Amino acid sequence: MLPEGDTLPNINKILVIRVDGIGDLLNSTPAISLLRENYPSAEITVLARPLNAPVLIGNPDVDRILVFDRDGKHRGFLAQFQFYSELRRERYQLVVAMQTAMWSHLIAFLSGAPYRLGRYQKRFKSTLTHAWRGKYPKGETHEVDRNLELVQFICNGEGQRKLIFHLSPDEIAAAKARLTCLGIGGEPFLIGIHPGGSSFDKRWPEKRYAELADRVAHHYNAAILLLRGPGEEALTDNIQQAMHSPAITHAPETIRELGALLSCCDLVVCNDSGPMHLAAALGVPTVAIFGPTDHVAWHPLSENASIVRRDMPCWPCSAHKCKIGWECTKKLPVELVWDATQTTVGAKEE
Repeated sequence: MLPEGDTLPNINKILVIRVDGIGDLLNSTPAISLLRENYPSAEITVLARPLNAPVLIGNPDVDRILVFDRDGKHRGFLAQFQFYSELRRERYQLVVAMQTAMWSHLIAFLSGAPYRLGRYQKRFKSTLTHAWRGKYPKGETHEVDRNLELVQFICNGEGQRKLIFHLSPDEIAAAKARLTCLGIGGEPFLIGIHPGGSSFDKRWPEKRYAELADRVAHHYNAAILLLRGPGEEALTDNIQQAMHSPAITHAPETIRELGALLSCCDLVVCNDSGPMHLAAALGVPTVAIFGPTDHVAWHPLSENASIVRRDMPCWPCSAHKCKIGWECTKKLPVELVWDATQTTVGAKEE
C-alpha cells in the first residue's frame, strides 16, 4: 500500500461507486474533481442509480455514467451476475467506493481492480486495498470534506468545496418557457417551495408551509411555485388548499427539469432533501429546514443558504422511528423559518 497522499501509478480507468441519493452524489462531485485533477488522462466512470445519475450529465470530470437499476433492468440474480461480469471486463485499475454500504465494497472487490479505495469497515476490510480510517464524530464534518479526505488518500492537493451540477442553456430556456405556460413571469419575485423528500421524518408540516407561503407571497408580492416529486400530489395539494394566496403546483418530469426550474427561482424553501442540494449547487438562495439529520454533515454547501432547525437533546438521530414524534421537525415554528427567509432574501438584495 502506498503512503497517504501519493498518486497511484498507471491509472487509465477509474470507477466511482455512488448508488444512493441525489445529495450523496452531488456532495461527491468535489472529490471526483480532485480525482480528475490528479489523474487527468484517466477515463472516469461513475456507477449511479436511475434516481441520481442525471445530475452528472454535463459534468466535465465524468467521462461515462453507468446506471445500476436494482428494481428494473438489473433485478434478480442472473441480471446482477451479468452486470458484475460486464463490470469486470471493463478492467478498471482503480475503484473508489464512496459509500460505506457493504454492496459498494463488494462491487469494488468483484471488479477485479488492482486498487480499491473505500472507508474502512471491519466487516469487509478485505475487499479494499486502500482503506481510509478517518473518524467523523457527529456534528463536526461535512460530507464533502469526508469525500475529499477519502480521495486525498491517493491524491495530492486539497480540492475545492464546490458542488458541480451543470445545466445547458436549452434546459434553462425550457424551464423559463414552462414557467410562462404556468402563468408565471410578471411577478417581481419567484419563490420555489419543495415540501417533499424521500424521508417523512424530515418533512415540515403542510400547514406550516402554507402559512409561510402566504407570508412570503404577501410581503414580497411573490409568485409561489409548489414543486413536487412522484407520489407527493396530496402533499402539495394540501398546502395549496390551506393557503389564502394563489400558488402554482408543478411536478417536474425529470431531476434536470427540477434543477432548471430551481435555477429560475429567487428563493427556494425546502426540507433536507436532494432538491436542497440541487439548489445549493446552482447557487440559488435557499432556506433549508432540518429535522433529525446531522446538519453539519449535510447542510447545503452554498454561501447563499440558511438552515433552520430546532435544537433537541436527542439530535442527531436520523432515525425512522421516534418516541416523541419527530418534534425537531414537526414542532419547528413558522417564525424561525420566516426569519431565515427574510435574512436570506436580504443578503441576496445587498
